[in-house]
Amino acid sequence: MTDKVEVKKTPETKAEVKKAPAKKAAPKKAAARKAPARKKAPAKSAFGKFEDSAFAVPFRFANRTFMASLGVFSTIQKELDKRYTEFDRKFDRYARDGERVFDKWEDRVEDFRKDVEKQFDDVRDRVRDTFRKAA
Repeated sequence: MTDKVEVKKTPETKAEVKKAPAKKAAPKKAAARKAPARKKAPAKSAFGKFEDSAFAVPFRFANRTFMASLGVFSTIQKELDKRYTEFDRKFDRYARDGERVFDKWEDRVEDFRKDVEKQFDDVRDRVRDTFRKAA
């Protein structure tokens, strides 16, 4: 069996308690900003540890030399590209001019060959006529 326990209400809870009127809240002060936490410097690399030492000088010099060589290579590549483009344009122009000259001379050579063949045929016919007359 379940026992039920009755709770008796006290008269204070039954009676309505009058509340005091609510006061307006005072304006809040701006919260003070905390200073940002200082970050720890990242651990230096092996090179970073010797950055200011005499050991770093050859490494810095080698790095600058490498960067300078990349710059020189880039400059040379640009110049070669420019020259190749100019040469390609000139080559195309020369090729077109050469085709025109070839066509022109081909016609002249063909005409010359025909003239030589005609003269050769004429000379051959005269030689045959001469041999016929002599025989």
